[in-house]
Amino acid sequence: MNKGKTTILLADDHAIVRRGIKALLEYEPDFAVVAEASDGLQALEQLESVKPHILVTDLCMPNMSGIELLKAMKEKNIPTRSVVLSMCGDAPYITGALDAGAFGYILKESGVEHLVTAIREAQLGRRYLSPPLSVG
Repeated sequence: MNKGKTTILLADDHAIVRRGIKALLEYEPDFAVVAEASDGLQALEQLESVKPHILVTDLCMPNMSGIELLKAMKEKNIPTRSVVLSMCGDAPYITGALDAGAFGYILKESGVEHLVTAIREAQLGRRYLSPPLSVG
């Protein structure tokens, strides 16, 4: 059913946010949201069992933050590529996420096209930051 599709795990502590993101992403014919998590620990478990191509995660979650999740993924050599979707555009959060292994950083105020682009770029092993963010 998901053959040839980019599989995605959504991690956000707000169910309504996950539902909205899932609905938007599934408009893309080559995307499939295959799992959801409401906190970092649950996301880590899902990453190990479901093995999605892409993780879309918030930074502020209970039990394990998004940064802690990214670091745990690196420590466990989980090959899933990650995109952070956050309200916070402050440089320390962005550099922290990128240093922890994120391929993309998207502000929640951005249009869905930026999230879609970030997922596609991450799948190709390239970084993407939503405007007006930049690396450096």
